[in-house]
Amino acid sequence: MPLLFPLEDASDVRCRYKPDVIKGDMDSIRTEVLDFYMSLGTKIIDKSHDQDTTDLHKCVTYIRDVAPNLDKSNLCILVAGALGGRFDHEMGNLNVICRFSSLRIVLLSDDSLIHLLPRTHRHEIHIQTSVEGPHCGLIPLGMPSRSSTTTGLQWDLNNTEMRFGGLISTSNIVTGDKVTVQSDSDLLWTISIKKL
Repeated sequence: MPLLFPLEDASDVRCRYKPDVIKGDMDSIRTEVLDFYMSLGTKIIDKSHDQDTTDLHKCVTYIRDVAPNLDKSNLCILVAGALGGRFDHEMGNLNVICRFSSLRIVLLSDDSLIHLLPRTHRHEIHIQTSVEGPHCGLIPLGMPSRSSTTTGLQWDLNNTEMRFGGLISTSNIVTGDKVTVQSDSDLLWTISIKKL
């Protein structure tokens, strides 16, 4: 967080944006960081006994279960730093957004944003052109798409088949402030993030 506010004191930023909960298997958190947040009252949930799910999976489960009566239709989980590291971790994060496809989970890195477009909906994506784009992509996940159709892209798809080992829509260009997507398969939507 302090890197997002380079003109402010790092300790002030850490205190202002302290997490309510740290949950995971604790294999990658430094002891001094854990101690710092514990001293601020952050709840620590050690799930080191669970090696069958990723830390992100554990955290999404916590968010989903902490308020079971919450209307989840407006819930958006933003996962900063979810991309750009080890490839197996990135794939694990993609697996989580598939396993929790009823929740809106956005994976964010320094240069891109990714979220799942479930096949059960026609999607209307509003582009914040001051910070997003123009490069984008649509990637079928889990199974081929026999038919994907888009509007708002330089190279729109028109009942186009996409699959790994065949065509996937990468290096496409957003042409305006709205993109529509309809597919018979779950797709990953990815769009570039502009450097500020």
